[in-house]
Amino acid sequence: MQIFLISFFISLSFYTYGILFVKKLKFHNFLSKFSLCCVFGAILVSFIALTLNFFFPLGKNIGNFFIIFSSIFFLVFFYKDINKINIIKYSLLLSAIVTLLVLYSNINRPDAGLYHLPYIQLINENKILLGITNIHSRFGHISILQYLSAIYNNNYFPIESIVLPPAILAGAIFLYFFSFMDKKFSYFELKVYVCLITIYSLYSLNRYSSFGNDATSHLLCFLLTIIFLQKNFKIQNINNFSVISIISTYLFMQKTFMILLPVVCFSFYIFYLLKENIYKDIKILFSILLMFSWIIKNILISGCVIFPISFSCLENLSYVNIGEIKNFEISSESWSKDWPNRADKNIEMIDFNKDFNWINDWYNNHFKIIIKKIIPYILLILTIITYSLLKFGINKNKINEKFLKKNYILIFLSFLFSIVWFLKFPIYRYGQSFLAILFISCFILIFNYLNEVKKVYRIFMVTTIIFALAVITKNFIRIYKKNDIRNMWPNIYTLSEVKEDNYKKELIPKYYNNTFIYYYSEDGECMYNLSPCSNFLKNKINKKTKKGYEIFYFEN
Repeated sequence: MQIFLISFFISLSFYTYGILFVKKLKFHNFLSKFSLCCVFGAILVSFIALTLNFFFPLGKNIGNFFIIFSSIFFLVFFYKDINKINIIKYSLLLSAIVTLLVLYSNINRPDAGLYHLPYIQLINENKILLGITNIHSRFGHISILQYLSAIYNNNYFPIESIVLPPAILAGAIFLYFFSFMDKKFSYFELKVYVCLITIYSLYSLNRYSSFGNDATSHLLCFLLTIIFLQKNFKIQNINNFSVISIISTYLFMQKTFMILLPVVCFSFYIFYLLKENIYKDIKILFSILLMFSWIIKNILISGCVIFPISFSCLENLSYVNIGEIKNFEISSESWSKDWPNRADKNIEMIDFNKDFNWINDWYNNHFKIIIKKIIPYILLILTIITYSLLKFGINKNKINEKFLKKNYILIFLSFLFSIVWFLKFPIYRYGQSFLAILFISCFILIFNYLNEVKKVYRIFMVTTIIFALAVITKNFIRIYKKNDIRNMWPNIYTLSEVKEDNYKKELIPKYYNNTFIYYYSEDGECMYNLSPCSNFLKNKINKKTKKGYEIFYFEN
């Protein structure tokens, strides 16, 4: 009940902040408006948290003030809103979805313990720390979701509530997908596309413990394509472009690899739309400010515009150790190309990355994982399409040319992004949305030539509902089986799923020249314990304070 009530409150706060962004947008029903408001609300709350952390720790005092202000803000908007019943109804529905996902669940392992939770603890206890990546390199590519979580640290909620905001964001996106099942919405090409997206998302992203920073980024990527395919979407329209711009920027702030999306938006902005004076649009300005704030944060904590891309680093900053950054850059790429499973144990990482030396090792190992994960979905969709072809036949006279044109653009972009993913970081969880969009867009080409599109849509809709019921059942079974083993809330102090193991562990304080530098976790991940914390032992790191800001740097 506690998880449900707190999810309900956070959902309402997301919706309230999101109203500021959607006044000029068109919606096919109120559920689509509610869910998009929650998405944009999460983006605005994330920006507020990021901005505050430049000057203050996101501790309980800030959290208390934010909760009180959000409550007043909600009451003002709720009083004026004519959709009060629908707001409450869908907030309750979203809270139920989140409760089902989170109750007796676990955190994403090991990444949550390695750097998600430690970074949340870090910004709960400190304002921005310069050069903090020298303590733990993974702090250089944390997600904006850590800021979204951190601001809900207050005296009114249990500390475990920090795990809820990403789940609420994911739940809101799922509700947006299901809003297209409205009988009054008759754009069947798009409805089938959304069904394909929803089936894949339910199939691949149905466990909270596997969410990490990846799930919401892929769901937002799917959401972008749905917005793009809608009839009333035109890139020339400022409101439409601003929506794409904000979400694309937020995607980059979740996963660095998603930088390809804001790059496309920025290209449109420079070469096509700037002449339309869109720089005067508040949402466009917000997306630029969002990107600018994130880049400044990156430079302050790591010295790089994009960590760990070494050519983007400012070597003249005192806390930048370019040698360390280059090593981490090389090792990150190597590990994503299946370095641990390499056949040649004598090859250096830098050589492993070159000239496709990694391809055989990747093909013999991780490629099999990708095939195992995506083939069942592809076979299911091919089966439905084959049945529809045999049952209803082909009709070339009823092709939606506008939809088809947009779909070809999606095929081109998803193929381009998939190629970049394959060449640089070919881990399935990094590029799964690009691959899924590519396959789904190809399937939609076939659908455009089918007879009886309404009947074909019903097949996909029933399949979607079956998958949704399967996911609900799966989570109820998990809750039933795990309620005696796990805590109601996910453990945030240990990777163990056992109730009794969830306690704060002892950390080793590390000093240099009699100055405390950081806490060292000798026996595994730092989790949500004292900060700053690293499970890597770092030597010759010193700390100085300048104008009230702590700076971590390597001693020469």
